[in-house]
Amino acid sequence: MTAHSLDPVDGLTRGRLRAIRGWRLWSVPRKALVLILCVETVTVLATGLSVATSYRQCLTEAATARLAVLLLLAIAYSEITYRMQRMRRYLGGAVLIGLQSVWAFAGVLILPIGYSGALVCGLFLVAAMRRRQQKAVAYRLTYTGATVVLATLAAKAVAMAIQPRIVELPPGDLTAVAVAAAALTFFLINTPLVVTVIYLASGAPSLTALVPAKEELGLEAATLVLGMMTAEITLRLAWLTPTVLILMLLLQRSSLVSQLEVAAATDSKTGLLNAAAWQELSQRELLRAQRDGSPCAVLLMDLDHFKRVNDTVGHLAGDAALKAIGDALKRELRGYDAVARFGGEEFVVFLDDLGLEEALQVAERTLSRVRGLVINDAGTGGRISLTASIGMAAYPQHGQALTELMEQADSALYIAKRSGRDRVGLPAGQPSRPAGLAAVTTQPGS
Repeated sequence: MTAHSLDPVDGLTRGRLRAIRGWRLWSVPRKALVLILCVETVTVLATGLSVATSYRQCLTEAATARLAVLLLLAIAYSEITYRMQRMRRYLGGAVLIGLQSVWAFAGVLILPIGYSGALVCGLFLVAAMRRRQQKAVAYRLTYTGATVVLATLAAKAVAMAIQPRIVELPPGDLTAVAVAAAALTFFLINTPLVVTVIYLASGAPSLTALVPAKEELGLEAATLVLGMMTAEITLRLAWLTPTVLILMLLLQRSSLVSQLEVAAATDSKTGLLNAAAWQELSQRELLRAQRDGSPCAVLLMDLDHFKRVNDTVGHLAGDAALKAIGDALKRELRGYDAVARFGGEEFVVFLDDLGLEEALQVAERTLSRVRGLVINDAGTGGRISLTASIGMAAYPQHGQALTELMEQADSALYIAKRSGRDRVGLPAGQPSRPAGLAAVTTQPGS
């Protein structure tokens, strides 16, 4: 008798072990993997502890009824908005702010701590069953669920430490403080944990680059406020709880419309404005400058010899370089400057409230930023270095209309290219320039 025939269970066990070793989780960078495993372990322990300490409270009819109401509302909402949520993920990639916070935070306020965690587990179990059809990455959904459960349990613990009778929502200043502290705790645990693991897994240049935009943070605040309203309605006017779905649908629709507007104005490769959106915004800013009598300028930047990048290391590396240039422009320029990818390897910037000398300084700093970039090529393991040339035109010196400024900037860009590249060019005939800047000019006809 051979060893293989002794115990067929061994073969089954080995098969399971091979399947576990094949999980995509193990391909995550080590630091991100450690964070994922730590968060999920702490969440399991905290959930078990919360259930053990509050199981008597969970067995009451009132608590069970509230859990059922919130869970049914959440499932109904998930089914009704399924297509809209898929569109949000499609438009936003990794959507950091999820609307499940409404139900989770309502559970914080009106459910025992054990049921609070159970509610979120139920929500993500339903989501996992739905997302399984789309072959979603399991560890990502599991980690996201763990962060929400952990944030929910922590928020509940903070609220009960301040107001032990928070489940009954007694009126008074102490309850208000407890609710505010719970909301802050929920936010400070949930979103930072998600942002941090993305940072560790993706190798992003900085954490700040992944911080959600103001609109997304506002959406998170709105979900927490709506969670407070849901808790109060469920307690006081249970028959009105279905109306919460109407408010949620409006919030979801508003979020989706906002994402669609951003997508329509954004260049997909760089995350900057596209040409049409830039022209519309710059036209408005130029009209304002004309009305107020303030200066402004247009920078037209073209990457030097960029075709060589695509030809030598491929278009994927070229796309990565364009993305890096877009990120560099965002960091170098002011947050309200209109900056866009104009097409190919050309970028355009509208600088409002800056005169000729100030705009030249900005242009030179931008060239230095591009010159200092070192872009890693994942395909070959090599590094890509780039330079750029900039043509600049200022209002009112070089034109009155946006088309005139663009033509002058394009002419100045040609001058910069012809003069050796990696420099700032000014329109032909420009009489002067600030000393010490690598700006070049030519006289008419030269």
